[in-house]
Amino acid sequence: MSSVQKNSVPRQKQAKFQIEIIWVALAIAIFGGFALALHLSFLIGFNLSLGKGFAGLIQTHGHLQLIGWAGLFIIGISLHFIPRLSSVPISEFKPIKQILWLIGGGLLLRLVSHTVLPYLEGHVLFVPIDWLVATSGLIEWYGILIYLSLLIGTIWGIDDTSKRPGLLSVRPFFGMMVVGFFLYATVNMVLLIRMALNKNVVVNQGWNEFAIGVFTGMVLLPVAFAFSIRMFPLYLRLPAADWGVHRVAYLYLIGFGLQMLTSIPLNLGWVTHYLSDAGMLVRGSVILYVVWKLDVLTRVQEPWTVHRELQPSPDRRPTRPNIPDYGEFGRFERLVYAAYAWLVLGALAEMLIGGFGLFRYPLSIGSDAVRHIYLLGFITNLILGMAVRMIPGFIGKRQIASTKLVDATFWLANTAAVGRVLILLLPSGVFEVIPAIAVVVETAFGLSGILGLGAVVCLAVNLWKTAHVNHPKFS
Repeated sequence: MSSVQKNSVPRQKQAKFQIEIIWVALAIAIFGGFALALHLSFLIGFNLSLGKGFAGLIQTHGHLQLIGWAGLFIIGISLHFIPRLSSVPISEFKPIKQILWLIGGGLLLRLVSHTVLPYLEGHVLFVPIDWLVATSGLIEWYGILIYLSLLIGTIWGIDDTSKRPGLLSVRPFFGMMVVGFFLYATVNMVLLIRMALNKNVVVNQGWNEFAIGVFTGMVLLPVAFAFSIRMFPLYLRLPAADWGVHRVAYLYLIGFGLQMLTSIPLNLGWVTHYLSDAGMLVRGSVILYVVWKLDVLTRVQEPWTVHRELQPSPDRRPTRPNIPDYGEFGRFERLVYAAYAWLVLGALAEMLIGGFGLFRYPLSIGSDAVRHIYLLGFITNLILGMAVRMIPGFIGKRQIASTKLVDATFWLANTAAVGRVLILLLPSGVFEVIPAIAVVVETAFGLSGILGLGAVVCLAVNLWKTAHVNHPKFS
């Protein structure tokens, strides 16, 4: 299983980027996670019959989006980027292929079996299909275990950490990611096995919410911060991270740990709620601090390039303002800016919930609204933006196939996010005062699924054309 080579071994080469992981992530997103989102949002937005499989479809949709869409992108990028950051290469293809087959196969099995399971109640096939759903969790768990074993050997396989300050500063975030991946995969597997033993069609919703919170808070946000800290100075010409990143990471973890107290069965009474609300305030404050120090939205700090001793030749073709490229990757930065604007909104929402909660004045902002601000607004925009900027270089291409598709992705993704979240943020009194608004936001909610799916299809087409067609100039 272990193919991580210590950096003391000379001339060891990193395995080439496995674009197949990205294709599988996009396929699962298009035909699974976002397709289910289209179906579910359409039913809810246009007040159609939800059907007996609705609850199971929601859980399947959530799992596919976390592991299939965001998770596989993280796996594919991290297995290529982190070894280069640490100079501890992963030289063999075999374990990476195993990860892809196990996680991809498990997700496909989950999609098919859990989708049909509610319609088989009372049928002789119900129990076998129920156990197929449980088996999908076991298969995914094993694939994630292989992935984590490679990652641990890479992140902690450095002989002299002083020579890798770039990795050392963000290593706490990657450590959270490792723990979060393992916890989510394990809880998911146990819940599916319990579901099969009890002959149910859905897993325990409380523990499922806990698992989603763990993956969002310990995997998605930390790894987004880690990659942003290391990549944004290069791709967006921002300041280098010299502000005690590792200390901020530990403070984030403390806030998240306190916030999650209400999600686990601890009998601490009112103390649990106060600590959880305080955790929201801490985590939200840390997120805002990270966004400020990244300077991604404000751009008030000097970029790292001002300290370079060697400046570009004066006759060199000028790049785009504040961006070190010529537009060959499209306006990908708009997706990044939008992602971080959504992140700020999510952090402020959590701080409001936590702040008012400390004084026992609960707000009407639900967890589903905040979750989709983070997942659809922040994570999806960030993937869509960074994928068109990073992946062409990983596969030896100098540009993205179509800059127009990058623009389309931006508008589709953010219109979808607005439609999906708006109805959950507006006070209910607004709909009573102005009934017409209810029709507008319900329609926007109903169409949000197809818009989100369209954004991912644009990305898939763009990356496929980039990988398989030679483009002499960008459009």
